[in-house]
Amino acid sequence: MAAGQDGSLYSREPVVAAPYVAVLGVAAVVGTLGNLILITTVTIKQRLSLRHRSETTNNDAGRAFVANLAFSDLIVTAVINPLAIAGMWRLIFTTVV
Repeated sequence: MAAGQDGSLYSREPVVAAPYVAVLGVAAVVGTLGNLILITTVTIKQRLSLRHRSETTNNDAGRAFVANLAFSDLIVTAVINPLAIAGMWRLIFTTVV
């Protein structure tokens, strides 16, 4: 079967796959760092608000929702995207090398 016949990402030409790998790699790194910063901020903010509970408005449900979204996105950016990149690198190295 020639490259590109089944329409999957892994069957494309290296000319198409290389930019995809580069963009997905940058998105994985930036997304992972951003989600880690967000989760850290939510955790620190919650600890600070527990110390000064009378002075701040407490929105535990909102913080839990944001932390949950950040954690689920962290799974995607730290696990799923690198696995997709690994599949694409297999295509590039077998075709070019």
